[in-house]
Amino acid sequence: MKVVLVPHFARLRVIVNSKGEVRPDAICASYLPGMYAPWPNAHIKGFIALDVEGNTLRTLLAEIGSRYVEAKVDYEPICPNTHELKLDFDVFLNGKNYILFPDGLDSKLNDGDEVEIASDTLGHC
Repeated sequence: MKVVLVPHFARLRVIVNSKGEVRPDAICASYLPGMYAPWPNAHIKGFIALDVEGNTLRTLLAEIGSRYVEAKVDYEPICPNTHELKLDFDVFLNGKNYILFPDGLDSKLNDGDEVEIASDTLGHC
């Protein structure tokens, strides 16, 4: 699945987008520098196009987390031991908390879906 990550100051916005494109109005000028750490040159465009294996919320969050861990940024939404969402993260799918969906973290993502990830550890190095 192809997604676009758009870092904002206090959250990470993810748009499921088969073309890997983002509207200019989606880009935020305020962000924490650590948010671009896995993709150092992406701040020029203001977003990151990323291919993710799988199509669930859980696989998306795990992939994003693994990229940040590789870049030594403390931003890993899925606990590697329990494979559940860490307590200091909030995740919304199309504006609704993921826990409201019957499949929770195993909810399937479709083209056009938007995921918002918020954390009090966002972007800490």
